[in-house]
Amino acid sequence: MPLMARVESGRRDGFTLWRILVWLMLLLAAYGCLQYLLHAQQVWRTLQPLPASNTGDILELHKMLAWDVVYFIASFALVVICAGAILRQSWARVSLQAASVLLAVGWGLVGGVLLFAHWREFSQEVAMTDAQTSLDTASQMALAHMHRAFLMALAIKAACVPVLLWLAWWLGQPQVRAQFRKLR
Repeated sequence: MPLMARVESGRRDGFTLWRILVWLMLLLAAYGCLQYLLHAQQVWRTLQPLPASNTGDILELHKMLAWDVVYFIASFALVVICAGAILRQSWARVSLQAASVLLAVGWGLVGGVLLFAHWREFSQEVAMTDAQTSLDTASQMALAHMHRAFLMALAIKAACVPVLLWLAWWLGQPQVRAQFRKLR
């Protein structure tokens, strides 16, 4: 028996994948908010005891703090957009379409290409270091773990790009558009 959801108009909508994707995006964005907030707190605590004469470190920490704030705001905005989509507000449908495309292109494609470029550069430097002096077993294991983490991150980004683009396309379909209501 398929899962059913009751709608205000009395009709029943069956199981829909787009709603699950929106819930998943909401949870991941909320987790991102938490991570950026905790990192910003750590940076702030590190920044406080530094003497004013240490301008280089202070400048770098301020940059990190600024990026944490920007990422926190973006993650929080995505939480609000996803919550609006779950509540089927019409403004959220268009916003979620735009956010899905931005995430697919910015986070998925551009981020994946940059990650791959960094990995190639890093692996070449490791190969040069290993050629000069052989790495110990612990270092080799750490590098193998890092290699797997990079590959997993690339795979996740590659898998999310078509899913996010599909979500943006599906939110524009008439049968989905009809499920959203304007504010009263």
